[in-house]
Amino acid sequence: MFFVNFACISILRISIVRKFFVFFVLLAVVACSQKEEGETATMAPWTVVEEETANTDTAEYYTLEEILQSGEIRALTVCGERTYYEFDKAHLGVHYLLCEQLAQHLGVELKVEECKDSAEVVKKLRAGEGDIAMMPVCKTITAADSLLFCGPEEGNAQWAVMKYGKELADTIDHWFTPELLAEAEQREDYIINVGAVQCHVYSPVLDKGKGVISEWDHLFKTYAQVASTDWRLLAAICYQESCFDPKARSWAGACGLMQIMPTTAESYGLQQEKIFDPESNVETAAKIINHLTMLYRDVPDSNERMNFVLASYNGGTGHVRDAMALTEKNGGNQYVWDEVAEYILLLSQPQYYRDAVVKCGYLRGTETHDYVYKVQQRYQDYTGVAIGPGSYGVNQSGGYAGVSTEPTRRESKENKYQI
Repeated sequence: MFFVNFACISILRISIVRKFFVFFVLLAVVACSQKEEGETATMAPWTVVEEETANTDTAEYYTLEEILQSGEIRALTVCGERTYYEFDKAHLGVHYLLCEQLAQHLGVELKVEECKDSAEVVKKLRAGEGDIAMMPVCKTITAADSLLFCGPEEGNAQWAVMKYGKELADTIDHWFTPELLAEAEQREDYIINVGAVQCHVYSPVLDKGKGVISEWDHLFKTYAQVASTDWRLLAAICYQESCFDPKARSWAGACGLMQIMPTTAESYGLQQEKIFDPESNVETAAKIINHLTMLYRDVPDSNERMNFVLASYNGGTGHVRDAMALTEKNGGNQYVWDEVAEYILLLSQPQYYRDAVVKCGYLRGTETHDYVYKVQQRYQDYTGVAIGPGSYGVNQSGGYAGVSTEPTRRESKENKYQI
């Protein structure tokens, strides 16, 4: 009886297994038939899609109407003399200035993403990560069949949008004229050579006999300890920035005695309504100088360190570090300013700003190079006029215990598009 029951149970188990097997076979057949009829099958999370089968048409593209509704146009470009570069704490480049005019024509904001090369520009454009290539793109590239070329043309290269953006391309072609390009070139030339800062030019020394440099000497003396430097150096920086005019304003929006950018002011806790206030402006500049000094603690000599601080106050730490990297790569001493200064100038040449060690690209280095030496010279003049501790007065640590000089909100790459 025991063996009979065991046999019955075994037969029953086999029957159940067969039924489940038939059920799963039928389920698979139904799923396949549904897929053949055009229904989308749910893909398992571990499934890998080969790159060559991916279709760029699935990217999130924006039509002209959607661009207008969003209130911004996303431009892709590379760093270069005619495309896009930093100058006087802001951005220039003929194609950038021209695209700014396009954005104004459309009634939207221009947001720019900088790419490492034109191949990345095209790749991101095809992936829907931008609306327009704000630079001349070669018409013979492999991906040209998916692009529409429009706007300013240089040789066999032109601005580009994706083919779905025909309405945007047509709008650009109807808007663009050679005169607009000439205007952008003239504007850039004026900014660089004439109209960088609008200010009243005061005398560089108020009373040589009494050792008075300016009416703001009391502020420089007060906040020199925050900057960890000689107050006469603050005076020299101030004259180079604004000629002692507290109402000075640059084309890029830098404000006041020390030419503080609004975004920088915000990061150091300076309210916009007080950005032209002389004391608040000088105090913020002192904090910036102290912070930059701490960033260059790897420069052993304190006087050399201040040269790097001055260069960064004008041209940005990224470009200065690029020049230091080039100096070291080419056998120089990256901690000696006179050697690094040569590469500050060379960052305007493609073979240098496209070097693998360079992270921030093109720099119009003559301004930063000359800025350091002009401040140095004026500081030397001031040491013969007013009483001070001598040298740059920079301490070894670059810190000051009495005041917090750390930005409250650092500039970040969270939003890769920069206005």
